[in-house]
Amino acid sequence: MALSSNSTFGNLLVPAAHDDDENQIWTLFTQVVDLGIGFRASDTIFSEETEASPSRISFDKIPESGLSYEELIQQFASVASKSSSWGSPNFLGFPDAANNVAGLAAALLIPLLNQNMANQEICSPEATFIEMEVVHWLRGTLGYPVPETYTKASGIGGVLTLGGYTRHPGATYQDTCAGTECHGTLFYTLSYGMAITGREKRHSCSVDSKFHMDREALKQIIDRERECGNIIMACVAYAGDSRSMQIDDLDALAKILEDKNVWFHVDACHGSQLAFSEKHRYKLRGIGKADSITIDPHKTMLVPYNCSLILFRDPSTHVALSTNSDLILNTQWSLGRVTPFIGSKAFDALKIWSTIKLFGRRRLGQIIDERLELTSAIQDEVTRRPNLILLNKMNINSCMMVYIPFQIQEYCIEKIIPLSDADLEKINLMNRRIKDTVRKEGMYYIHGFPLQSCPHERFITPDKQVFVLRTMNGNPLSTIENAKGLLDRIERLGQLFFSEAGYRCIQAGPSLNHLRRAEDKLSHKIRNLFGNQDFVAVVYGSSALPRNAILSDIDLMVFIRSVEPGQREDMVTAFRSIMNQESILVDDEVPLSRKLSIPFELAARAAESGPVLDDAGEIRSICKTPEYLSSNEMLQRLIFGVLTTPNRIIVANANGASSFETLKSNAGKTLVGLIRQLHHASFSTTDEFVKLAISDG
Repeated sequence: MALSSNSTFGNLLVPAAHDDDENQIWTLFTQVVDLGIGFRASDTIFSEETEASPSRISFDKIPESGLSYEELIQQFASVASKSSSWGSPNFLGFPDAANNVAGLAAALLIPLLNQNMANQEICSPEATFIEMEVVHWLRGTLGYPVPETYTKASGIGGVLTLGGYTRHPGATYQDTCAGTECHGTLFYTLSYGMAITGREKRHSCSVDSKFHMDREALKQIIDRERECGNIIMACVAYAGDSRSMQIDDLDALAKILEDKNVWFHVDACHGSQLAFSEKHRYKLRGIGKADSITIDPHKTMLVPYNCSLILFRDPSTHVALSTNSDLILNTQWSLGRVTPFIGSKAFDALKIWSTIKLFGRRRLGQIIDERLELTSAIQDEVTRRPNLILLNKMNINSCMMVYIPFQIQEYCIEKIIPLSDADLEKINLMNRRIKDTVRKEGMYYIHGFPLQSCPHERFITPDKQVFVLRTMNGNPLSTIENAKGLLDRIERLGQLFFSEAGYRCIQAGPSLNHLRRAEDKLSHKIRNLFGNQDFVAVVYGSSALPRNAILSDIDLMVFIRSVEPGQREDMVTAFRSIMNQESILVDDEVPLSRKLSIPFELAARAAESGPVLDDAGEIRSICKTPEYLSSNEMLQRLIFGVLTTPNRIIVANANGASSFETLKSNAGKTLVGLIRQLHHASFSTTDEFVKLAISDG
């Protein structure tokens, strides 16, 4: 087909109105390209116009009349101003920069060509073979055998999909899936893909401290499931999981799964990039033995969305994906027959095809090497900063870290202890706030997420959830200077938030003395106020836990036989005065006048009743309004929580201490009864249930 530069829009496009001038249409397309290039050129990731996620949104009715081209470009500009610029060198959260010239040029051409990959003869006479060539190249690069010639589309051994769950074996096979999951690292599309096909039964194989699949555990899972009569669908391993970016020992897993006759699938949406690198491709040793592989060039090869593929070692297994729809021609080169869950499909293969054509394998390999060199430099920079802890060594292009003030680290090292649960909760809150603030400021972006079981040899014990910060660089325009700017901002925000929260490190010197003096002063004052009756004063929450490194406030509750006139006010005044003297925060979310003088009679009722249930028999959530926090219901929930969680008596007389032990015993019985009552509810851990039961829900 001959293409003429003199073609008019009147022969090509449907204008908005019959009297549209051709120059107006040219101007529109020119402005669209200029707008996109200008958006790409900005270093800012989120503009001031970009809003945070709304709690709700509403829409106008469909417009009755259309806009002018000028008004339409203004609408486009408004959309662009509120979009996130993943191509900015300061965007270090994900590698999906999509800023290679060939890929962007192809993305502009694809809708103009408008090829439908479902039927080759009619809809994609050349595009079909472009996609097949891409699959041919990628299969060979990843170690699959490739023939010199093909006689049908299904013999190519792979296909472009829409990404996500349509790429995973759950779309084809059934029953039981074993896969790497470190209490939360299972890639979401695998779980979703199995759910949408009605196959939600999966088993998570345990991993080691470096997030590699435990091979002995895998063998046990396979044997156990087969003994139960289940069919093993597949084992899914990672060449770069979506959290830690670690790579399983693919070669060793391939041997196990071949012996067990189990389908071996590798999710290589991140790790597949290493196949182009002469330096790093050894990390994928064994990937060519996988029965199927999924990859995402839009994550690793600077290709605009969407570009995902599934590849098969044996092309004949690709036939299992065939559809019998009469709408898709059953012809020799019909890719539509072997593309799962998709009918009509765009010519997205042109983006990766043009990228490989422009760069070539050698240059792509150099880009991957440079990407990993930057990752190594970022990790070195993190280790040089005393307030940042590096949580993983480079495997691909991820750097996982957490902000922990240096003085907290020193305390843990001095005492040879890890962070306590209370300290870790504060650290997690700080890191989450750092991530959210960096996002709102818009100049940088770093990814952040809670990771279950993220051990660190010095500070974090296994099975603890940590909110981690992670860079995942993929943009060739990013440099170590961009990363340093981000790390500087993280440290400054961490220091600010630690100070704003009123946190202090409990060191052997001043801070510990402040705490001890405060408790001594409180004990003396309480004994003077209530010494003529039964009483007990306890600290609870983080205040009651031993070996904390971070001091924030002192959670105190005082139980007495009866309240005499003026005692409540005197106790509150004394507490505030002592906290002020020792520079310790005061938490009065629940009014101090309520919790610093609690009659034993009220405490007994709280111990027997437990938290309030709603009409559905579930624990009622806390409404954090001043009215509710001051209510008797909230006070009883707090009392029950104190009685059923760690606490420590700082001062009491004999009868008061005995009465307190009785209260704890009764509250424990109530908690056991509540567990039995709510046995139908699903809780992943006992700690999760207890946290909910003591009114934190």
